[in-house]
Amino acid sequence: MFRPVKNASQAGFSFIELIIVTAIMVLVFGAIFVSFQFALDLASNTRVKLSALSLANDRMEFFRSLPYDDVGLVASFPAGVIPQTSVFTLNGFEITERIWVDFKDDPADGENGTSVPDSNNIAQDYKQIKTMYTWTLDGRTNSLSLVSIIVPRSIETDVGAGTIRINVLDADNTMRSNATVRIVGSNPAAPYDQTRPTTADGTALFSVPAGDGYQAFVTANIAGIQYSTSSTIVPSPSIPNPTFAPFSVGLAGISTQTFQIGRLSNLTILAKSAIVENSYEELFTDGNRIATSTDTVVSGGQLELDQTLGVFESSGVAYTDTIAPTTLQNWEVVSVAAIIPSGSNYRVQLFTGSTTAYTLIPDTDLPGNGIGFTDTLIDISDLDVTLYPTTTIGVQLETSNTSVTPSITELEIFWRESDTPAANEDLTITGSKVRGTDALLAPIYKTILSGSTNSSGELELVETEFDTYTIETVSGARRAMACPAHPFRLRAGVSDTLELLYVPPALSSVRVTVVDTLGRAIPGAVVQLERGSYDETQLTSTCGQTYFAGGGLIDDVGYELSVSAPGYTTEIVNPFSVTRQTEATITLLP
Repeated sequence: MFRPVKNASQAGFSFIELIIVTAIMVLVFGAIFVSFQFALDLASNTRVKLSALSLANDRMEFFRSLPYDDVGLVASFPAGVIPQTSVFTLNGFEITERIWVDFKDDPADGENGTSVPDSNNIAQDYKQIKTMYTWTLDGRTNSLSLVSIIVPRSIETDVGAGTIRINVLDADNTMRSNATVRIVGSNPAAPYDQTRPTTADGTALFSVPAGDGYQAFVTANIAGIQYSTSSTIVPSPSIPNPTFAPFSVGLAGISTQTFQIGRLSNLTILAKSAIVENSYEELFTDGNRIATSTDTVVSGGQLELDQTLGVFESSGVAYTDTIAPTTLQNWEVVSVAAIIPSGSNYRVQLFTGSTTAYTLIPDTDLPGNGIGFTDTLIDISDLDVTLYPTTTIGVQLETSNTSVTPSITELEIFWRESDTPAANEDLTITGSKVRGTDALLAPIYKTILSGSTNSSGELELVETEFDTYTIETVSGARRAMACPAHPFRLRAGVSDTLELLYVPPALSSVRVTVVDTLGRAIPGAVVQLERGSYDETQLTSTCGQTYFAGGGLIDDVGYELSVSAPGYTTEIVNPFSVTRQTEATITLLP
């Protein structure tokens, strides 16, 4: 049967075409709606911002029209007729007003507290008023601020005011910017409580009513890093004589106070009841422990450059036998005793492998090993014992004057074999900073902490103020070693570790610490303590310390203490007194 064909113009939409058209319409009208909504929001934001700006300008003009003495805050300082906080409704919007008023010292006529003081000794040259207006729209808070200067119509006046200048020092005694300084007054009739940051030069200035009893509180939190707190302390029965008492401010005068703060630190205390150390020592009495060498010789107890008819080689190298401790917990330090004439030098490096193929330990595992060490004490305590259970010491000798040679007289590497934790040891940690003194003028310390070591002999102190700390045991055990030192100086903004060796108490004891002129511990030093029949000789640990107790040691003033180490002069202390728990630090000269 014949069926007429519809004209294309008469055809309807297919289902897919209908979906596409609908989607396009949704996108188009959605974009129009979003644009319309954005326009409405923009109009609302613009309207409220213009309202706030209009209010701010009107209010600032009003403040400028006030008598100079009235430009101040109600129940605050400078005193005046302006409320600190007000709420206004304008064009249907609620706007909150916050006012700050402060005196300013203009440097044009000098600034009190500087090398060029104010010419008329009045630091309150004019007032500065800051207004802030905040509002909330669609869940978002916005604000704007205006600042203006209010100048007296006649000469400047102090209006019963003085100035507080707070200087804030960092732990390294540099000026600390962005510290938070709060000043609180003691007069309830004229309350004063203001907080502001220190400027780039580490100072904060406050114009305050002249009077007594001002307190200052100083701290900082910069980029999430918390600092310690320093403040004045009101005298009380518990602290009758504070170190920083509240201070006074004279009329038209300036009171300058200085406080020091620093980043908080973490300290890990490791308590031990036993430590076993060992070492590999090469005295170069012969060449039997030199695995291989080039242009070097062992002669007369020294490793030196080879020579022909008095002319030394310009360089040479020697490698020790492989050092393979039977028991190894930690590598500690390498000690080098050397004679270095002018124009010569040595370099020490650590290797793995054997005489057929030495492999230099990379700087990533032992920083500085690539170019070699030229010091007498080389710290290798961070060397991973799992990766490097053995090592070989290589010594490079060099001279630019072939008539002389550097000489190595002793080479020693120290390691720890084992230690025993002192678990459940109750410790009291006391800082040296004082808050004041009691009625008997005994010091009242700012920081006194306590805690017990865990099963691993560890005690963690977190967010602790930088200070010099002493650590005492409740059990009465004696401190035979403190590494690196005791009392312990905790620096600001670090995570540090202090290791303590405790032994049973003795009526008399002597702990000797041996250091070089840089204050570094000298390991393996020979320490002899003698008096009459008592004669004991011991070697210092890798922390440069040794401990004498028992064996007839008693309190007496007639001892002789002798300390020696290769490469250093010998020090003798005679007479040396022993009184209860005696501690001595001996410095050896190269």
